[in-house]
Amino acid sequence: MNKIFLICISALLLTLTSFVKAEMSLSGYQEFFVGNSNQTTLDGTTEHGVAKGGFSNGRYSRITANYSTTLDSGIDVAGHYVVNARDCDGARSGNCAVVNHNKITFSGGFGAITVGEVFDVGADMLSRMTAGVPTNEPDGSMLSHYYTGATGKNFGAGNEVNYADNSMKIKYNSNIYSGFSFGVGFTPNSVEEGAAGTDAQLGGVSNSKYVNVTDVTTLAGKYAGEMDGVGLEATYVVVTGNSGQVAGVNYNDYEDTAYSVKLSYANFSADYRKNEAGNSGQIKNNNAGNDEGTSMCAMYTMANIGIGACQVETSFTDTSNFDNNSTTRTYSADYNLGGGMKIGIVYFDLEQVANNATITDVDGIVSKLSVGF
Repeated sequence: MNKIFLICISALLLTLTSFVKAEMSLSGYQEFFVGNSNQTTLDGTTEHGVAKGGFSNGRYSRITANYSTTLDSGIDVAGHYVVNARDCDGARSGNCAVVNHNKITFSGGFGAITVGEVFDVGADMLSRMTAGVPTNEPDGSMLSHYYTGATGKNFGAGNEVNYADNSMKIKYNSNIYSGFSFGVGFTPNSVEEGAAGTDAQLGGVSNSKYVNVTDVTTLAGKYAGEMDGVGLEATYVVVTGNSGQVAGVNYNDYEDTAYSVKLSYANFSADYRKNEAGNSGQIKNNNAGNDEGTSMCAMYTMANIGIGACQVETSFTDTSNFDNNSTTRTYSADYNLGGGMKIGIVYFDLEQVANNATITDVDGIVSKLSVGF
């Protein structure tokens, strides 16, 4: 069925190839970090002698090319291509796929169809102020440069499966009807970035969880409206996908739900988001599961200044029926210097607990300089 779906979509796209001359634009973004942390507990050890600090080149600096045109049929076409010259963390041993977008979108009265390396509809429609508060942390994950997390343990997922994953996919976003909209996404393989068939048969498990999810289907619905100056956004997302077998062991298929609510008034906004994956991706018929994550954020802006705070909590029950959990808190502020440049600062506190024992305990301060051009 999925193969027939892909063939039909491919045939549709082949009929949309009569281009007129496109309009093009080029833009870019750079970021730099400096920080220091105090890690009192590392893998359950209090006197470990490990402290991280210094400069970081970030992971999201990029050059972006955009073009737009209109087909003879009247359908609007927009292309988006991102070039990232750096790997994820500075070792230059691999590419950071999260920003290597290569997509094309066809839009019109029917909505919008996007094909390529692109985020799924959950990233489009769920409120995720963890990425929107000053410094874009903790969602930006740059804080991980300044501490060492626990190894070999699963503390639960902070986002739904396939979030911020730009593996090859096709998705549809509807137009907005009286505040309501919906989206559908299909990802053949969540670990492929453009080379068909290279990863689907490899399998793979990370911290007891199956990671090479195939046939990922995402359904999302959203309402956005305003009354007496108060804005409301509510979104619900369902994600399903197939797991497989590794070394003769079968893993549960994915059934993940997520929802968010956002309120805004004048310069203030706040949101709540939760994802629930249960025992998705875990070995069948074992005790592991209850995989959940929640986030709560608030932000206020005035003139060139922004302030924000977030708390992210995750939880997971491991194969021994022990409860694992993590809590991350951030307090941040930034100042818009003009000309596309911002400077910001974030204080963070993170704790990871396994079976009532503190495994990781760290706090720190990180400053960010970013410029868009």
